Amino acid sequence: TGFPFVDACMRSLIHTGWLNFRMRAMLVSFATYNLWLDWKKIACHLARLFLDYEPGIHYPQLQMQAGTTGINAMRVYNVTKQGKDQDPSGVFIKKYV
Repeated sequence: TGFPFVDACMRSLIHTGWLNFRMRAMLVSFATYNLWLDWKKIACHLARLFLDYEPGIHYPQLQMQAGTTGINAMRVYNVTKQGKDQDPSGVFIKKYV
């Protein structure tokens, strides 16, 4: 994608099968709001990657992050800010990018 924290999160997910909630939410937000991907199109791909995949949690979370359920609030994460907040020393990004 050219965004170091997003790229690191995806590579980490592919390598380990796990990401924390903030990283998962940011990936879905980035895919739906920045890349304009339909949440349904990314749902199966992410489901195959998550070792802890549980449909009853996975699909509602994707819908919520994409703004299609609940209060329909836009949940747009600034990926640059998230990288600075979640990985201030750049260790995670350096490991996976």
